[in-house]
Amino acid sequence: MRKGEVKRYRMVISLALSVAIAFAGGCGSNSFEESKGNPKAEWYTDALTGLQTKYNKIKIAIVYHERWQNEDGTWSDLRIDSSPEALQAYRAGISSDYFMGKEGLPAQNRRIFPPDSGCYVGVFPGWGELEASVSAQQLEDFEKLSGKSVAFVPFSVFWGENYVSRQQLDEIASYGAVPLLRLMPWGEPYWEPGYQADYSLQKIIDGDFDAFLSAWADEIKGYGKPVMVTFGVEMNGNWFPWSGVFQGGSATDGYGDPNKPDGPERYVDAFRHIITLFRDKGADNVVWYFQPNHESYPDEEWNSIDAYYPGDEYIDWVGFSLYGAQSRDDPWVGFEEVMDPIYDELTSKFPNKPLMLAEWGVMEPY
Repeated sequence: MRKGEVKRYRMVISLALSVAIAFAGGCGSNSFEESKGNPKAEWYTDALTGLQTKYNKIKIAIVYHERWQNEDGTWSDLRIDSSPEALQAYRAGISSDYFMGKEGLPAQNRRIFPPDSGCYVGVFPGWGELEASVSAQQLEDFEKLSGKSVAFVPFSVFWGENYVSRQQLDEIASYGAVPLLRLMPWGEPYWEPGYQADYSLQKIIDGDFDAFLSAWADEIKGYGKPVMVTFGVEMNGNWFPWSGVFQGGSATDGYGDPNKPDGPERYVDAFRHIITLFRDKGADNVVWYFQPNHESYPDEEWNSIDAYYPGDEYIDWVGFSLYGAQSRDDPWVGFEEVMDPIYDELTSKFPNKPLMLAEWGVMEPY
């Protein structure tokens, strides 16, 4: 996600993928050598090589595949086919047998376990302004574009839309992948950073949204197959209203334990409340994951990733978002330079949890 400025004028382009797919047919090189000279292609190459070697504790990797227009009229293009070189590098890297699509998923038994070796792949195509316009055909098109199927597909539930539906779950299931449902407690205007009193973490803790959450628990329980669910992604940033910085921040005298910062403590209690509600409703096909950003904003001790962690007894997988440059104003940073600190931190802090790269990507530089 954009750090520091969430409003992205996300004029999402639903590409005529048939054109891109036809182009992709000529991009089947098995060598990474041809990526050299294009920074994004090299970034992809480093990422897909590193996931097989240096970062092999990551067992799910979900690439972000979308572009949006910024306020200044420029475009941030994070699609895998933002250039011929980027697409070729992605296709070459993902073609390794190490990376597994939907065919590698075991028989679904209501849980998701990490593979003994290798890494499942997924895609997050953005799904429009509300991140919910899921299309099995678009997943088929992405498979043709990338040269490999996907095993995991996220979508979001924006609470302000106040809907409960199995449509997205069924659409992803019809393709053959596992859904990741992201509970996002905010309302209009979306993509504006700042506190939203109507969707405060305190209201979640107090049970104000229990009827809505119970309806979702029932819907997922009825779906029957595994669903990975998270709440309030990238909470250690400063761009979503549920971020700790807007929910009490570093203060310790406004909520709960006086030895803990109020913002993260409220987040933990809200997440635990949701998980407990789902469990009480018998939704035992939910696999819970945690998704902080790879860097904290502000980068202060009170806002550390572990301050937001609900606990091993609540969380099944630890995920994270990791992005390189997303706008012309962002410095270009290599994949390893971005990945090394967060990978070392998470493998150290959560040694008993499987890791998921829940979103990853980088823009095409201009």
